[in-house]
Amino acid sequence: MLAALAPLVVEGGKALINRFVVPETYKPANIDEVVKLRQLDIDQFKAVNDAGGTNPTYPWVEAIIRMQRPTVAFAVIGTWAVCRLGGYNCGPEVDNFAAAIGFYLFGDRSLFYAKQK
Repeated sequence: MLAALAPLVVEGGKALINRFVVPETYKPANIDEVVKLRQLDIDQFKAVNDAGGTNPTYPWVEAIIRMQRPTVAFAVIGTWAVCRLGGYNCGPEVDNFAAAIGFYLFGDRSLFYAKQK
């Protein structure tokens, strides 16, 4: 439950800070400043996208590293499903970990698209 509500609390905190603490936002004065700001955004997206996957190594090592993310996500969601559907008492840790993985897979993109509108 906490993993589902944490992004909303963070966004609400940012909105309050922007409303009451930051009196003005920076508005670019000309096209060159807009282009520079967009380039910084692109550079940030590239850095996030390339994180943990562009190390110089053997190709098979790189493939294994990239395949670990979906494998771990599948294992966590599968464990959670077995605990819930099988009636096992796995504890709240399994629920919380599955919620974090679920937010990673679905909630982050949903929040990104909701902020655009």
